[in-house]
Amino acid sequence: MIVAAAAGLMHDQGIAATSLDDVLAASATGKSQLYHYFQDKRDLTVAVLRLQFDRVLAAQPCLRDEQCHDLTQWRDEVLRAHREHHFGNCPLGVFAGQVDRDPVLREELAALFDQWQQAIGELLRRAADQGRARPDVDPADASLALLSALQGGTLLSHLHGGPGPLTRALDGAIAHLT
Repeated sequence: MIVAAAAGLMHDQGIAATSLDDVLAASATGKSQLYHYFQDKRDLTVAVLRLQFDRVLAAQPCLRDEQCHDLTQWRDEVLRAHREHHFGNCPLGVFAGQVDRDPVLREELAALFDQWQQAIGELLRRAADQGRARPDVDPADASLALLSALQGGTLLSHLHGGPGPLTRALDGAIAHLT
């Protein structure tokens, strides 16, 4: 409950603008409970980043499904999640510019993006094994291209208030891989 409240506030207001008092008020918890679970705001923020990552992967079940080998299914999951969040910012990507001054948070966020990229790479390997992606595609490079298309497309779709840029970015990236 504390982490979920903090995640909502930090996503909407930013990490720096979210105080622990804000989190306490939003989660209806006391300081002793917060400090029982978290050493400080950084510790809580790490938990928020991990929760957001889990939410991202939950919205893209194809990435965790070892039977899934369909890049189009993954694309549809991404677009569905983006639409359900009214074309908002990426739940994880929104923090990219906010962690620059804290090496612990920056490393945590980078590691989570690396895990996301690796999950996309595994999907690409499965797709290639099933003949649904070109066999000469390097999963590491291609997964970076797909994640970059997703992040850039999400940002532009947020700015334009619709799915067009994200759809075109993902479709273009996938077309080069199949």
